[in-house]
Amino acid sequence: MAADRRDHRRAAKTQLDQTVIGIELTLISIIQGLALGVLATNAVQPLVQLQWQSWPYVFTGLLVILIFWSRSLIHTLSFIGWPLEFGHTFLYFAATLIEAAALSQVGDPAHWFALNALYAAAVWGLYAWDLRILRRHADDFRTPGERALLADIVRDQRLNIRWLMPATVALQGGTWWLIHARPDWMLARGWHLLPIGLSLLFALGYLHDGVRILRRRQDWILERHAQERAEA
Repeated sequence: MAADRRDHRRAAKTQLDQTVIGIELTLISIIQGLALGVLATNAVQPLVQLQWQSWPYVFTGLLVILIFWSRSLIHTLSFIGWPLEFGHTFLYFAATLIEAAALSQVGDPAHWFALNALYAAAVWGLYAWDLRILRRHADDFRTPGERALLADIVRDQRLNIRWLMPATVALQGGTWWLIHARPDWMLARGWHLLPIGLSLLFALGYLHDGVRILRRRQDWILERHAQERAEA
């Protein structure tokens, strides 16, 4: 009787995992679709009127959307499941609100860098929250492939928490401070193009790294989901 009860619970858990994954993927697509709409609306004038100094901001904004969508998708496929984590989901909404506000400022470098510093801080918090989720559910990763997947996820989370997100906050926040301290230098002479150029290059590398992460994890993710279905 107890064994039957455990089997039924595992089957219910697998079904609920799939439901949560579906909710997450739908949510990610909707909120990033809204962010893309904000960017598209604010990119028309700079592109049509050939305001070339705004173009790096437009292209960086597009990469930011692709990064959020792809990284969220990777996280969902890698470890998101039942129970539904409201804190994680609420942080998605908060981060997207700040992201959309930043994307509306492609023509205003000072506001762009200030809001992107806040956005990077929100993503930093999201990585920290997800690491807590992973630690609570570490026992769910039982097979060698699942343990390898867990180790890879934790390594990436820690890299972002300790280095990449703090560096991004420092770059965006530091540039905002420089613009306010020396607008004659940063804006009038066009030196704001240097930090946005660095941001663009970083975003390209970060997006490419996300592609590499999914390729590296795809067999482990497949094994994990196959194992869950077999237990169900």
